Amino acid sequence: MNTANRNTLWASIVAEELYRSGVRTICISPGSRSTPLAIAFAALRSQVEGLEVLIHIDERSSSFFALGLAKVRSEPVVLLCTSGSAAANYYPAIVEAYYSGIPLVILTADRPPELRDCGAGQTIDQIKLYGNHVRYFFEVGTPAISGMRLRYLRSLVGRVVSMAEGKAYTLAGPVHLNFAFADPLIPVKVADDLPEALEASDPTAWHGRQNVERPEQTSDRSPSPSPSQRQAYVQTVTGRMILSTDAIATLANQITSHPQGVIVVGVYDAPASFAKAVRRLSQATGYPLLAESTGLDRRGAIGHYDSFLRSPQFSQTYAPELAIRFGAMPTSKRYQLWLEQHIQCQQIIVGTGNNDPTHGLTQSIYANPINFCDQLADYLENYTLPSWRDREQNKKWRQGFERAESIVSGAIAEFLASVDELFDGKVFAELGKWLPANTHIYIASSTPIRDLDTFFHSQQPIKVLANRGANGIDGTLSSALGAAWGCKDPMLLICGDLAFYHDLNGLMAVKKYNVNLTVILLNNDGGGIFELLPIANFEPPFEELFGTPHGLDFAPIVTAYGGEFVEIKDWQHFQQAVLDSLQRSGTQVLEVKSDRKQNKILHQTLWSNISDLIDRSFKAPPQSPM
Repeated sequence: MNTANRNTLWASIVAEELYRSGVRTICISPGSRSTPLAIAFAALRSQVEGLEVLIHIDERSSSFFALGLAKVRSEPVVLLCTSGSAAANYYPAIVEAYYSGIPLVILTADRPPELRDCGAGQTIDQIKLYGNHVRYFFEVGTPAISGMRLRYLRSLVGRVVSMAEGKAYTLAGPVHLNFAFADPLIPVKVADDLPEALEASDPTAWHGRQNVERPEQTSDRSPSPSPSQRQAYVQTVTGRMILSTDAIATLANQITSHPQGVIVVGVYDAPASFAKAVRRLSQATGYPLLAESTGLDRRGAIGHYDSFLRSPQFSQTYAPELAIRFGAMPTSKRYQLWLEQHIQCQQIIVGTGNNDPTHGLTQSIYANPINFCDQLADYLENYTLPSWRDREQNKKWRQGFERAESIVSGAIAEFLASVDELFDGKVFAELGKWLPANTHIYIASSTPIRDLDTFFHSQQPIKVLANRGANGIDGTLSSALGAAWGCKDPMLLICGDLAFYHDLNGLMAVKKYNVNLTVILLNNDGGGIFELLPIANFEPPFEELFGTPHGLDFAPIVTAYGGEFVEIKDWQHFQQAVLDSLQRSGTQVLEVKSDRKQNKILHQTLWSNISDLIDRSFKAPPQSPM
C-alpha cells in the first residue's frame, strides 16, 4: 500500500481490488494524469503472482489488443490511459466489445472538476464519453481518504468487474470508470494528506475483505496479509438460468409439430461444452445443424448453406417452419434472405436479446444455452414418442440439407482443382486440408470471413475468432496479437491488405513482446469486398472511391517492427510456409498476392455453377405431412 499521499493510496486500493476481483492483465498507455494508477499497477505486479502489465504506446492498438486477449481468455482485461483525446482512441474497441460481449474495464484519468471546461490543457469532457456503448459508467471523483470513502472505492471496483463479466444482471461487456486526480501525481510524501490511525480505526476500509480461510491474519498482532491473500471486497455469485418443465414441454411440442426446422449457430463465442450440447439437440430434434464458422467447429454440421441457399429452387422449396438460433445472426446474407422469403418461420433465439434483423416471428429465450440444449434434448428423448422423428417426411427434410452439403462440397473441390493461380478462396480450402488440430484462426471482417465460411471446412477441431460485434476492419491485427498473447495454442490471423494497413501501429506489440502469430496477408491492393457489390459496375468513380489501391510494400514495415515477411510463390510454398511459421516463435507475415478483378470472376463463376447444380438436383420440394 503506497501511503505517500491520497492519490497513491487511492490508486493502490483500486489496483488491489481489481486483482482480488480476478483481473490478471493491465494494458497501459503512457501519460501524466494516469500516473498514480500506473505506478500502483507496477508496484502490485512485484507483490503478487500472475499479474501482467503490458505497455502500449498507441491507445487504439492497446484497446484492441486487450479485446483480443479478453476474448480468447474469457476474462476481464483492464485498460488505462491518461486524460483528453487518449481516451477517445479506445472508442472503436469499446464499441466492438459492447456488441460482442467482451469484458473490458476501462480506467480513464481526468483532471479534477475545478480544471475542467476552463481551458486547462489535455482536457475534454469525459463524462459518459462512450455513451451507450458501455454497460456501466461512473465518475469516481477526486480521492478523499476516510473509512467510508475507501469502502466505497473497494465496493465500486468489485461491482464493475462483476458487471463486465456479466455476473450482475447485465450482459458481459465494457465498463468505464473515470478517475479525477489533482496534483501531485507522483508518489511524493504530502504532510497531513492521510488521516492518522485510519488503518487501526477502520481495518476493513484499509485492508479490504478478510480472507475467510486465514482469519488469524487480520488480528492486530499479525502482519498485514498480502493482496493475493485477500478476497474481493464485493462477492458476486451467479447461477445458471434454466427454464421450467412447462416451458420446455411447450418448446418440445413446437418442435414435434414443425418437422421442417433447423438449428443455427451464428457468430458466437461459445463455451467449450456448447458444441457437444448443441449437437445432441440436433440429433434429438432431427433438425439439420447449420453452423457459422465463427460459432462452432463444423465437423458433421451443415457448413455450405450460404452456397446452396443461392439456388432459387432450394431456397424456395425448402421452406423452414422453425429455426432455433444460438449467437448472433450468421454472416451469410443468403440465410437472412431465406428467412425473409419465408417470414412465417418461427424463430427461437437463445441467450441473446433483440438481434433479428428480419423482424420475423421470434421468441427470445433468456436461458443458459448449454442448459437449454440439455433440457430440451432430455425432454424430447424421454417424453415424446420416438415415431415422430422417424417419419419419412422428417428424414427427407434433413437428408435434403445433407445432400446439398455434399453436392456443394464436391463442386467447390472440383472447381478449385482447376485453379492454379493464387486465389483468395483457395487459401481457405488449402488450410482446411492440412491445418493442425487446435489451431486458432482470427479472421478479419469483409471478404476473409465470407471466404472462410464458403471454403474452409476442416476435419480437425479448429477455433475461429472474429470481431463481429460491429463488423469493422479496424484493430484486427492488434486483436489477433492480443489473442495470440493469451493463447497456448498456435494462432493464425487471416486478413486483407486494408485491414492490415488500418492497424500497422499494432505491430509494436511484435517488437516489444515477441508475440507468436502467423499472419496470412491477402493482398489484392484495395477493397476486394467492393468488387463483389453492385457499385463495382460504376466506373468511374468505383476505383477511386471504393477500390482504393494503395500500392504499399508491407515488407519493410513488418521487418522494422521485428517481424518476418514472406511473399508466397505458389500453393506448395504456401503450405510449407504456414506449417513452418506455426512452429516458430515471433510473428511471421505471409503475403498472398492476388488480382481483385480475377478474384471476382472466380467467385461469380463458382456461385453460378453451384446455383445451377443445386437447381437441377432439387426439382421437387419435400411434401409437408398431412
